[in-house]
Amino acid sequence: MLLAAGRWCARRPKRTVAAWLLLLISLAAAVGAFGRVTSEAVTIPGSDSQAARDTAGAFADAASGRQPVVLYAPDGAAPLTSSGQREAVEEAARAIEDVDHVVAVTTPYEPAGGGLGADGRTGRLTVELDVGGRDITPETTRAITDAAAPAVRAGIEVTAGGDLAAAEDKGSTGHSEVIGLAAAFVVLALGFGSLVAAGVPLLTGAVGLGVSLCLIGLAGHLMDMPSSGATIAAMIGLGVGIDYTLFCLTRFRELLAAGVDVEDAAARTTAGSGKAVVFAGSAVVAALAGLAFGGLPLLHALALAPGIAVVAAMAATLTLLPAVLSLLGRRLAPGARGGRKARGRRETRKAWKEGERVVRREADDRGEPEGAGTAASAADRTEAATDAPAPARREAPAAGAGPETASDRREEPAAATGTASDRSEAPAAGAGPETASDRREEPAAEAAATGVERPETLAARTRPVGAHPGAGPAPAGWGRIAAFVASRPWRCLLAALALTGVLAVPATQLTYGQLDAGDKAVGTASRTSYDRLADAFGPGANGPLQVVSTLPTPASGPGDARITAVTAALRTTGGVASVGPAQLDASGTRVRWQVTPTTAPSDPDTVALVHRLRDETLPRAGADAGLVTHVGGATAAQADLNERLTERMPLVVGFVLAVAALLLLVAFRSPVVAVKAALMNLVSVAASYGVLTAVFQWGWGATLIGLEGPVPIPGYVPLLMFAVLFGLAMDYEVFLLSAVRAAYLRDGDNRGAVIAGLAGTGRIITSAALIMVSVFLGYLLSDDPVVKMFGIGLATAVALDATVVRGVLVPSTMVLLGRANWWLPDALDRLLPRLAIEDDGHDDTEPPSPATGQAPLAGTRSAS
Repeated sequence: MLLAAGRWCARRPKRTVAAWLLLLISLAAAVGAFGRVTSEAVTIPGSDSQAARDTAGAFADAASGRQPVVLYAPDGAAPLTSSGQREAVEEAARAIEDVDHVVAVTTPYEPAGGGLGADGRTGRLTVELDVGGRDITPETTRAITDAAAPAVRAGIEVTAGGDLAAAEDKGSTGHSEVIGLAAAFVVLALGFGSLVAAGVPLLTGAVGLGVSLCLIGLAGHLMDMPSSGATIAAMIGLGVGIDYTLFCLTRFRELLAAGVDVEDAAARTTAGSGKAVVFAGSAVVAALAGLAFGGLPLLHALALAPGIAVVAAMAATLTLLPAVLSLLGRRLAPGARGGRKARGRRETRKAWKEGERVVRREADDRGEPEGAGTAASAADRTEAATDAPAPARREAPAAGAGPETASDRREEPAAATGTASDRSEAPAAGAGPETASDRREEPAAEAAATGVERPETLAARTRPVGAHPGAGPAPAGWGRIAAFVASRPWRCLLAALALTGVLAVPATQLTYGQLDAGDKAVGTASRTSYDRLADAFGPGANGPLQVVSTLPTPASGPGDARITAVTAALRTTGGVASVGPAQLDASGTRVRWQVTPTTAPSDPDTVALVHRLRDETLPRAGADAGLVTHVGGATAAQADLNERLTERMPLVVGFVLAVAALLLLVAFRSPVVAVKAALMNLVSVAASYGVLTAVFQWGWGATLIGLEGPVPIPGYVPLLMFAVLFGLAMDYEVFLLSAVRAAYLRDGDNRGAVIAGLAGTGRIITSAALIMVSVFLGYLLSDDPVVKMFGIGLATAVALDATVVRGVLVPSTMVLLGRANWWLPDALDRLLPRLAIEDDGHDDTEPPSPATGQAPLAGTRSAS
């Protein structure tokens, strides 16, 4: 199916590209017409805070609740209690009432208002709107603050708070995406040596990202989508989009270099590498689906957003990419269009041929063997030693000679030890066939005489053990690393485990907390209003609790004995700064209090107060009267959220582990490989958790990333990171194990297969990881601490996974396990489907093994 889809898109490239552009434009227009909606609301079905929220719905409140607008008279201005300032504030309040969506405004001077600070310089207007938090836009906030112009003219600083401030502070992360794209372009340009080739992954990645962000923006109309959801989706979507295209483009260039025509190369790339992309992308989506076991709408939204991004990236890779490859064609081939490497290869081939002609002329003129050419000729030949092929020449064997061998057909270099006429002669009658040792001595003698090494000799010398000659030389760096790890597996395994273990140690101290506006960047509206309210009214004013009770019979009024008993109990509870007057609903059966803690919303003591109210104060105060009481508010909801996440974490982790192991088992038909890979993924996750704890919870280096110090880690961050990291790690696992398995099925040599697989994929995996790390680190420029957490955590895990885990842990354990890696019980063999990830639909016969000279082992179970 993938082969047919890739061929269809490659044959109709303009139509395919136009369809994608039309889709992107249509979705962007829909977002422009309907808006991009986000909501920070936290819904926790079955929790006490959700019960409080549902019960409070009986009160005739505005949809937005009571949103603060903070007033501050700085030094040099009259206090808010002066008559002139009071007139300015009341005039501003009347102007705000005329703003669209504003239902009511309460001044600090009214009994039910926000109140004034002790010094008379800080106060707050309370604004109620007919729209909820998700529908409060930056334009609404600006309209309200602009309407407060009378107060501003009087020298009063006006700052929105609550949901109004959150709407105003919503910023774009476009600069982070641009930085990530720029870093990716540099890596790709250096890796491919071609600006055209470097631009292809960026094009498909950007188109897929644009489509996914539009879809996420529209999804916000149907569900509560936190603002961080789109940012996390952009992070992951951009990273995997570029990575998937990079893997496919590399394969396409290999096929072009092998002489495959453009259309076939695009189709085979989609069928082969595209299949691995589908498998890896599906693993990410499946891991994200595990978050459904968290039982929280917030997790559903945070899983859906990156899931959409990954699916869009997969779709772009499987359809848009083959169309782009078809349009660009041979311009993407290695060495095309005059790049620096291409020019070097052309100059090398030219120098090689010119050196051969010079040697032949000099030899003919002097009647000497070609090997005795001038120093200049030797220098020319030395210059061309590595890249240039010798001129092809096929000679007919003499009568009676044995069949022509592959070595007889191999090109000969210009500087051989005999003359041209000598080389053209057939073997003498009765001479024995040329032996392998004779053929091996030729290049050595040639190199000793002329300083020239044949290109094919150089390739054979640098090719890792176990690699097939047709695959070409692997990068020398990863070839050496692969051989080193395979020769010292125990030492490498223990060293890698020690490194990751040290990084993971802080994770043992990881605790879940909650962020508040005090953790926002200095200068934002949220942070300014938070600081001013905390200074004037105490830190608890930024996160009041809401206590709601249901009475068995209607109350006679606020003075009902049952209500006054609860009010008195609340005021005497430790950690309570103040208790607002009791409010009754229209039926008189529900009553509500606003409780202000003495501590900030993010302070653990505030969470302790929530539990104290639920477990001790309220049961004692309302037990005799039959009251059913709940504690709600943002702080209580966050506490319930963290507890729910702690409770469900084992279930989510178990599901993700099981899915990862099952997918790898189906792909590689090896229980040992599947279980080992899943466990190895835990290593990089644990190390990233350790770095996350040290940087954010302990504050190590926090100032370097724009934070003022330690900040709490919300419970959903580690859980979402776990699912995402497991999915991303599967990308590299699939590409590495595919190469190892292919080499093993061909040669039957486990150690050689591990070396060949790592040497052949090390460079592309590390390049892909470098791109993804650059994208993730670009998001450290965001002011949102949660975005910074994902940037640091994901970058750390990907960097470790692509180097320490895939480069050391996986190969060392596979070498130690030997043939046990590929053990498969007969019953499981019959049960599992046969899926060849590396198969691209081409029917080439597998070449014989370089180690044995035989075809692949007949008894080896194949995924095809």
